[in-house]
Formats: sequence, C-alpha cells, structure tokens
Amino acid sequence: MTIAGPAFCLNAFNGSAFIGQSGDVPGWIDAAAAAGFPLLGPDLFSIDACAKRGVTPAALARHLRDAGIGCGYIAASAMLDGGPHGLPMLLHAADIAETLGAPFLQINMDGPDPATRQNALEQACTALDGRGLKIAIEYMPQTGLRTVGETVALAMHVGTDHAGAMIDIWHHSRGPDQWEDLIAVPVEAIAYVELDDALPAIGDDLVDEMLNRRTFPGKGEFDIAQFARIMRDKGYDGMVSIEVLNAEWRDEPLELFARTCFESSTALWPQG
Repeated sequence: MTIAGPAFCLNAFNGSAFIGQSGDVPGWIDAAAAAGFPLLGPDLFSIDACAKRGVTPAALARHLRDAGIGCGYIAASAMLDGGPHGLPMLLHAADIAETLGAPFLQINMDGPDPATRQNALEQACTALDGRGLKIAIEYMPQTGLRTVGETVALAMHVGTDHAGAMIDIWHHSRGPDQWEDLIAVPVEAIAYVELDDALPAIGDDLVDEMLNRRTFPGKGEFDIAQFARIMRDKGYDGMVSIEVLNAEWRDEPLELFARTCFESSTALWPQG
C-alpha cells in the first residue's frame, strides 16, 4: 500500500473490550476506511474478543484488505514489568501482527525500577528477534515508565531497529516532561506519534481523564501546533495515530466518530 503524506492511523481503543466495549474491530475497519484513514490500530483485547465470536485474525486481515486499508500496529500488546505474563502476551500479539501486517507492537512498561524495565525489554527483543516487528514503547504519567527520556534511553539500549518511543501528546501534556524534553528526542528513536486533545481536568484521577475525557485535536487545551512543530523540525514524517478516548462519544455512531477524528487531525497536522 502506498500512502501519500503522513500515514494517519485511527486508534480503535475507544471501542476496546478492555474498557467494557464490544471490541467490534470489523466495524472500526469500515468506519476508518469510510473516513479516509489509510490505517487502523486495533488492540489485542478487542482482537481476542472478535476471535471468541468466530472472527479470526485471518478474517480481520481479509476485511482490512477488502476495505483498502492497512494495520498500523497492535495496541495494548503487553505490559512489560518483569512479571511472568508480559512476554507470552507479546508473543501472542506478534502472531496477530504478522497475520494483519502490522509493523509495530505497542506496549506499556512498569516495574519497580529502570533496571527491571530494561531487562524486560531486552527479553522481549530477544524473543521477537528475526520477526520483523518493532516494539513501540508507550510511557504514561501513571506508570513506572513516565518520561520520554527514559523511554528513548530504553530504545537506544536495545537498538532503534528493535524498539522506539511512542510519543502521545496526552502523556506529554499530563506528565512531567517539558517541551525541551521532546526537542531532545532523536528522530530515529521515535516509533510513531499519537495525536489527541483533552478537556480541562476535573479531578486528580489520571486514568479516568486518560480513558474518558480526551477530545478531538483542536477541541481541547493542548498545544497541538507546538507538538507538531517540534516533530516537523526534527524531520519526523512517520505514522500519526489518532487516539480519542471519550466516554460520551461511545454512544455516538462510529462512522461520525471516525470522520471527526480524521477531519480534526488532518486540519492541524502538517501535510508536507
């Protein structure tokens, strides 16, 4: 598939089985394609929910092909924290990624200290060696891995052909980092970036704000122009994932949600 301009990808987590939704990946494929997205990013929990209903990864791959779009990544592929469950989950996600043609496995990291996280990532990269998949490391303000600096250091340690930082404007804006921290990130250490916006916080519950009160780019309080400028100035021209997690929009037509994501994002992100 040839994609002109930035590779916009619709993140489907607002309908994820992880947060109690149906995990209707086929519906998201159709909505993303109709809205103009060249890529969709489904999550592992929803893909597994589909499989339980008889919609296999192979069937999803055919659906993507027939819709004329690709798979940008497998979201929520694992939580790597030094525990026993992360690696088996990651390998399961890797099998699905190969079926769907996804180049990235998006993971999160926790654990008591940086050494634990580094060891967990080393083990993950060894397990994936030779499979042609890249780990996209998502840092979040409520987990052990909270900063872009540590995330980049992890990616550089294992090699940026194996892993890179997934930089989400929400985690940047709600976390401890400053703009200078993003400016310092070498472009080769970026797996991909994620765009969204947020309503003014109404409390201290970061998880609730993250999962339920994001909004469409340009409709909240984030400085999207500055975020895009920093990425453009460092020469980033890769995938731009759109992840709007909003509880109220879960009751709205999926086609309208996807179209609003696409139109709000393409209006604000530089096109070349």
